[in-house]
Amino acid sequence: MWAIAAADFGADLDLVELPEPVAGPNELKVRVLAASVNPFDRKVVNGMLRDSAPHHFPLVPGTDGAGVVEGSGERIFGTFFRRPVGGGTYAEYVTVPAENPLAPLPDDMDPAVAAALPTAGMTALQLVESLGAAQSVLIVGASGGVGSFAVQIARAAGKRVIPIGRGDSLVEADALVDLVSADRSSFEANARYAPLAFNTNYVSADPAQNFGMKGSREALVRLAALVQAGDLEVPISRRVPLRDAADVFAGHGPGKTVIIM
Repeated sequence: MWAIAAADFGADLDLVELPEPVAGPNELKVRVLAASVNPFDRKVVNGMLRDSAPHHFPLVPGTDGAGVVEGSGERIFGTFFRRPVGGGTYAEYVTVPAENPLAPLPDDMDPAVAAALPTAGMTALQLVESLGAAQSVLIVGASGGVGSFAVQIARAAGKRVIPIGRGDSLVEADALVDLVSADRSSFEANARYAPLAFNTNYVSADPAQNFGMKGSREALVRLAALVQAGDLEVPISRRVPLRDAADVFAGHGPGKTVIIM
């Protein structure tokens, strides 16, 4: 099979030919239709998990995808992260533990749209749910992948959303979701504008402010329903054929990059 992979930590991505993976017990082999590119994928290639998980090389990145289960023909989408790290979705085939967050891919949904949903969409959905009864929310970093989803999901939930860019002046609101501040001082300066605040980039001394995405089949089904109802638009800015995808980490702008098999 063809895949996009890195020969070592920090190496450039290249198009390589690899053996098709073989599904083990309680695993599914999936023919990938589309895979989305997340910042996490680049961090994995750069060695983010080298001290916490085994890896194998060539390292194929990619967490999110949509595809067809070999044998059953079922179309699915979800998160395909597994250990050892290196058998990701930037490939024509992938194996995935059956207990991973996976859901049926609706017949009328573009696989590229479904592939772009899981990590960013489930993070945004959980963040909005964490706001509880808050009626107004500041979202710092509203133009990014998670931010654009959070804006739409919060509005669909009836909340007043105030999108804020990096460095913009803030106003008071019931809640704050900060997707860009990378240090405590910046976040705590922003958090004074809202009694309920979350940051996705560091661990706070206040456990109530910490956030960790927990994926589930139910969350994926809900996201797909929001898309089908017209309440959630998935911003895909770039669709790249697999064989031309060695540069998918180059540049960063609004919207999702999706690799098409």
